[in-house]
Formats: sequence, C-alpha cells, structure tokens
Amino acid sequence: MRNGGFTLAELLGVIAILGVIALITVPAINRSLDSGREDLYETQIEQIKKGGEDYYTQHLEEMPSNVGDRACQSLESLKSNGYLPVDIKNPKTNEDFSQLTQVCVEKVGETEFVYSVEEAQ
Repeated sequence: MRNGGFTLAELLGVIAILGVIALITVPAINRSLDSGREDLYETQIEQIKKGGEDYYTQHLEEMPSNVGDRACQSLESLKSNGYLPVDIKNPKTNEDFSQLTQVCVEKVGETEFVYSVEEAQ
C-alpha cells in the first residue's frame, strides 16, 4: 500500500533528468552572457569614440593637420570635460576603464580621420 509519497527510484530519476537539463542549458546561458558582455563592450568603445569625436569637433585646433599625424585625449580628460559619463565601465572586467585609456584621432586622408580607443594594459 502506497502512502502517496515518491520512491527513491523516482526521486533519483527526476534528479538525473534535471542534471541532464542543467548540463545542456548552463553552457548555453554562459555563451549568451559572454556574448552580451562583448556586445556591451563594443557599445562602450563606440560611446568612447563618440566622446572623442565630440571633443575634437569643439577643439579643431588640436586635430592632426598632416596625413599620418595623431592626437590623443585621455579618458579622464573627456570625463572631466563632460564628453563621457563619469561612471562608464568596462563590462568585461566590471571596473572603470583605466585612467591611461586614450581616444586617438589619426588623419588618414585629406579630409578623412579615424578614431580609435587605446586601452592601457
């Protein structure tokens, strides 16, 4: 006669099924989280580049004048002058970007400029 409870075999079967489901889903969730962090990182880098573009738009005298010349501004300078949010973080490390990180602009053509973010290691 059964009392309405589960047998040990039934409980072990359920635990085994849940274990298999966990083995399948946990790596997929981790990949999804990593992908999200990478996407957020790229978005942050684009935001930093945009802050550099805004800075150099208002400080044309600091733009490189000859092809191949570069000019750089530190991330801290852009933050303190209001071109970037003060609390911008690197989503890969969940820490602030290094104070040594720079936004650089290089003149690559007569009227063409390329912006880059150079992170300190």
